[in-house]
Amino acid sequence: MDPLTWLLIPLAAVFMASVWSCCTGRRRRTDDWAHVQRYDRMRAALARATAS
Repeated sequence: MDPLTWLLIPLAAVFMASVWSCCTGRRRRTDDWAHVQRYDRMRAALARATAS
């Protein structure tokens, strides 16, 4: 019975780590491409401004 109780410690750690990662994980954003396009437009405008 003692070896089985020692197996519960790593299993509990894995379970708690998975719960923690689900709760504190970064949410996926759906509008990332809009930000990239805005950044590209701003970079192009700044390049035009420094070229003139």
